[in-house]
Amino acid sequence: MKSEKGITLTYLIIYVVLLILVVSTLSIVSTHFYSNTKYLMDNGKYVSEFDKFNMYFIEDVKNNKEIYSADANKIVFEDGTVYTYSEKSIYRNKVELCRNIESCIFSKLQETDDNNFTKKIINVKLSIAGEDKFETEINYVLKYW
Repeated sequence: MKSEKGITLTYLIIYVVLLILVVSTLSIVSTHFYSNTKYLMDNGKYVSEFDKFNMYFIEDVKNNKEIYSADANKIVFEDGTVYTYSEKSIYRNKVELCRNIESCIFSKLQETDDNNFTKKIINVKLSIAGEDKFETEINYVLKYW
């Protein structure tokens, strides 16, 4: 008797059904994955505007001991660096740093610690426009040593 080895029609149907199930499962998972990464990429655009501002502002705060003037839309450091908020943008010495800024408010504060040492603090309230509004309020301590 001759041995007939091979794939029968039943096994072929089972393989095709399993292959369809695996491919459909992978397509569902990848669809959800890519739709969620698109959501993250859209929100990340607006947060990067804050990162650009924060990078320059921290450097200037740590290099200065005094603030010449601080009002809601403008702050001037002792070395002459000026940050200005106007027309939905933040400018550093007339160079645009950030766009799509809904509001930016600078204020000057002072805090006394346990040793009666007064620290000068700059409070920045920032709101960035986008699909989801990004709002933050940060206190920056000027150089005091």
